[in-house]
Amino acid sequence: MDYKKLSEGLSIKIFSYLHDPVGWKVVKSAKQMSVSARPSTDFPGTLYRAEALVEVPAPKLFPFIFRAEYRNKWDRAVQSYKLVDTIDQDTFVYQSITHSYGLGLVTPRDFVYLLHVKTYDGDLLTTNSVSVDHPAFPPTPKYVRGTNYPSGYACCPIPGNPEHSKFVAIVQVDLGGKLMPSVIDSVMPMSIMNMIMDFKAGIKSLKGNTL
Repeated sequence: MDYKKLSEGLSIKIFSYLHDPVGWKVVKSAKQMSVSARPSTDFPGTLYRAEALVEVPAPKLFPFIFRAEYRNKWDRAVQSYKLVDTIDQDTFVYQSITHSYGLGLVTPRDFVYLLHVKTYDGDLLTTNSVSVDHPAFPPTPKYVRGTNYPSGYACCPIPGNPEHSKFVAIVQVDLGGKLMPSVIDSVMPMSIMNMIMDFKAGIKSLKGNTL
């Protein structure tokens, strides 16, 4: 598989999702964060966009989003998150294994996906991800294999306040198995909100230490 070629088209798509204002409906909100949704054009499911304000400069915040040494500390939804292949300095393959969630409605899933890091003018920092097949990590009967359709994270400085950042998550997930779409739609917004809350709590615990 040509991971580099895949990452180029993926970055263009995620950039468009970050900036397209059309069709979003807020489905969950709390203080300084929200989750919006609209129908996906990548698969027969839902595209989610979450936004939050974070009191950390974007350059310090960005590695905290995706590097395994940080994410394994803050993301309570995952039981394992690891780098499994390095394509180049900006392109990687990760595997994550989730805990069950939705009060047990969703059993643990595993995901294997490409992650490409891209920086844009204006200090926009992004990760761009999509599920891929990797010979070292075929599906296993132990977990249901989930699929990440084009997804990613982004952060940028708040205008006039570079010590604070805007964090955006683009999420498109097919959880696999035999789950009804209504079940997925019922658990995803809260799962994304929980991820943001874990993210912000993790930052507070490390702020002034490793950040």
